Amino acid sequence: MKRKLLLFCLSALTLATAGAVTVNREGEIRSRKHQKVLNASVKGSRVSNLKNAIAARTPGVIVTPPAGERQMMLGSSMTFYLYYDEVAQDESYGLAYETVFCEDGTVYLKNPISMLDWNTYIKGEVTEDGIEFTLPQLLYSIENDEGYPTVDLMVDVLEYTEIENPNDPDDYYVTFIPSEETRVIKFVKEEDGTYMMEGDYMMGLTWGDEWQGYGEMQLYLEPFSATPVVAPAGLDYDYSYILADELNGWDHTVYRPLGLAYDGDDVYISGMASGMSGAVIKGTFDRQANQLTIPSNQFLGEYYNHFIFMMTGDGYSYYDEDWGETMISFDVMDEPIVLNFDPVKNVFKPVVPEGKENVYFIYNFGNTATYPCEYYAVDRIYSQGPLTDCAPIAPEIIGVSDISIIDPDYSLSLEFMIYGDNKEGQILRDDCIYYNIFINGELYTFTSEEYPSIADEGYESLTDIPVFFNAGDDIFASGNYHGIAFHSDDIETMGVRAVYIDGDQRGESDIVTVDREGNPVDGIKAIVDDSAQRMVEYFDMFGNRVDGIQPGVVVIKRSVNKDGSVDVKKVIGR
Repeated sequence: MKRKLLLFCLSALTLATAGAVTVNREGEIRSRKHQKVLNASVKGSRVSNLKNAIAARTPGVIVTPPAGERQMMLGSSMTFYLYYDEVAQDESYGLAYETVFCEDGTVYLKNPISMLDWNTYIKGEVTEDGIEFTLPQLLYSIENDEGYPTVDLMVDVLEYTEIENPNDPDDYYVTFIPSEETRVIKFVKEEDGTYMMEGDYMMGLTWGDEWQGYGEMQLYLEPFSATPVVAPAGLDYDYSYILADELNGWDHTVYRPLGLAYDGDDVYISGMASGMSGAVIKGTFDRQANQLTIPSNQFLGEYYNHFIFMMTGDGYSYYDEDWGETMISFDVMDEPIVLNFDPVKNVFKPVVPEGKENVYFIYNFGNTATYPCEYYAVDRIYSQGPLTDCAPIAPEIIGVSDISIIDPDYSLSLEFMIYGDNKEGQILRDDCIYYNIFINGELYTFTSEEYPSIADEGYESLTDIPVFFNAGDDIFASGNYHGIAFHSDDIETMGVRAVYIDGDQRGESDIVTVDREGNPVDGIKAIVDDSAQRMVEYFDMFGNRVDGIQPGVVVIKRSVNKDGSVDVKKVIGR
């Protein structure tokens, strides 16, 4: 059974409200307070893919602040960000902010706009009642290159406005424009050391005085000093363990590979949160009772401008008339998750409190409001035994597109799916899965010279690409789905293979290859006989299973044929 690689989700799919959270059974977290705002200036004028627009930074950008007292802050705000060319508005919690207070009275704020992790700062001043930032200030700059205009992305003070739709006098656009009343964003300091943004202004991103769809309002900062759970060095982890979640709503079990290590009566579990390979949670094992107790509210660390906590929760399922779907509503518990251990079967089973349906591991932005990014209903944690084969099953190519019409800097794009099983059906660790790309039969290395976006992720070159790696528009991963955009037009064939790397251990799948038109190479069949299909599944572009095809929506169609072969392709509903 191929499993779904769960991507640690920091996107518009990750939406929640304070208190109880309602969650779609397919894993999409829905907010009743979520709104979408149509912005006239964003469409057509914004910089595409702002989060990963990688280029040389001009001297006006503050990359390294002066020496000073570093203070981490936990933030909450009304956050605005682009999602499918529309502006999404959401309450955000658990935001990770770094401030640097200098002896000369200046203060520096890192990544002032929470959804843009460019690792640059804006400069402010300490005042009698708090701190203030005089804007606009340069946050990021894209150099003039080959005739393209220089793009200076600024942080500015913006205010709400409505613009009449010239095509419909009864309609209007909602947007934010540079304020005419003030050029200063003020934060008032409270006695407990917290800071609250003053007024109804936005600290927003602009280009040429036009709002680019990102910004913060009502930003609240409080001092943060928690330290992540750290396991003692040298522990021996058993990576054969799997968390099984049979309540995910996809009609099959979701499996999460884990590592367990014992230090006396302390138990450390790694791999719980996808995308945070170094994070661990801690429990205590009672050897007489054969019982593992895992406390709630454990801090895992910082991930993409958010502080992540593991919380325990309970919940119940119900049918939501508004959405027309089965949903899960759950709350965070103060109580730990308790699991009984069967030493004969090597299985942990949860103790479900009386009156509750299930218990959950909830991976949450912050430690106050319920704002989850990932969760698992715990059915069992079991050992699948020693790994018999570390070679992953082969990827499945779902499409090749000519994207030079959209952007002349590119030629072709390759889309494919990667799964996390070996041929025996054993589940491989996410943090050990990579993939290789082959161009014209040769193993391809991505360099920062040709792909500057990988440099901002800390790489000069990449041959073995981590399965969850994202770099701008060039290299994209979301769940099982992957996409690569190529610059060179000297391409006849493209291939991909999945790779497992654990220290000196390396396993490789077969290479799957297609030509420029997407036709399979090396005898892989290109045409699916629909009459031979045994099962058909549909997935959205985030890897979530969906009921079928809807008009205008791109989905992944996965067909399991009567002969056991599998075909995957991208389709658009009509």
